Amino acid sequence: MTAALLLVVVGGYGDAASFLLVHCFSGHVTGNTVLAAIAITSGGAVGELLLAVFCFLGATAFAQKLHSSTDRPLGSKGFRYVLIAEIILLLLGPYMLRGQHRALFIAAMCLAFGLQNGVLSKADGIGLHSTYLTGTLTHLLSLLVRADVAGTAASRFETKTLLFVWFAFVAGALCGGLMISHVGPKGTWGMPLLLTAVLAMSFFVPDVSSHDTR
Repeated sequence: MTAALLLVVVGGYGDAASFLLVHCFSGHVTGNTVLAAIAITSGGAVGELLLAVFCFLGATAFAQKLHSSTDRPLGSKGFRYVLIAEIILLLLGPYMLRGQHRALFIAAMCLAFGLQNGVLSKADGIGLHSTYLTGTLTHLLSLLVRADVAGTAASRFETKTLLFVWFAFVAGALCGGLMISHVGPKGTWGMPLLLTAVLAMSFFVPDVSSHDTR
């Protein structure tokens, strides 16, 4: 679960960083869809926002093909391939902005987080999203208000875990905001560092899917 929480930190970090740098969200489509709708009705530029939406959705769909169906996807080869691709895209980001290629930066960020979103939807049997909070918090509230599950040990563990997910995302957003505010575009390089740690952790998680196919 530690690796999954680090991915959530990266998700919050990326959303804060991309919004400060290019005024769009890299980790989900809701905000960009609303911003695009506002731009259309007010005569603003909509191209970059639509690019963000389609890059995120396309990368999510692609990563779903590599997605492990087990409760321990962090040990799968597909997960590692996605992490490596994400690290490369995020490392290239500042160079794209320095070259005045905003659209390429947006595409790289949204592809990176679309891949992350698609490759991981469960950790230790608990459903979660590492790049946005809406679904996670909705599930957390259902655990808190449903009397039939609220008192069980499994529910208490899941509730505590989802609270950690919430805090991790907020912590990531705070880190992203601070880094970009003080360092500029190169502040995005904090994310590849965290992802490298997750990649290292993944080698200590058994690839359950490969054992199941033998």
